[in-house]
Amino acid sequence: MDNVLNTYIYEIKKGTKPLALITVSQERVDRLLDKITKNGLEYTLQNIGNKRNIFFGNQECVEVVKTFLDVNLSNLSADKDFILGILLGYNRVQQCRRYLNKLNLHPIG
Repeated sequence: MDNVLNTYIYEIKKGTKPLALITVSQERVDRLLDKITKNGLEYTLQNIGNKRNIFFGNQECVEVVKTFLDVNLSNLSADKDFILGILLGYNRVQQCRRYLNKLNLHPIG
């Protein structure tokens, strides 16, 4: 997990990724948050059972994510799901397909 965190921090600081997401057990949260804050990055947490989603990166992106973390990620609206995917750096074309599919405008297998 440390290698993944280090890679995400590097990408965010270099400007190639505005936001990252890591899902961890509650026991690991404090150590990871310490490293995230020491690197000057913003974060927000989402409880998912006995685990936590840690969203971290640029302040503006984290603020956007905070506006829709009141629901499970699998229950996000098509618009919010699209925004989150783009902010996390997922493939843009695939995100467009996913968005259209969620709206039933362009069913894709």
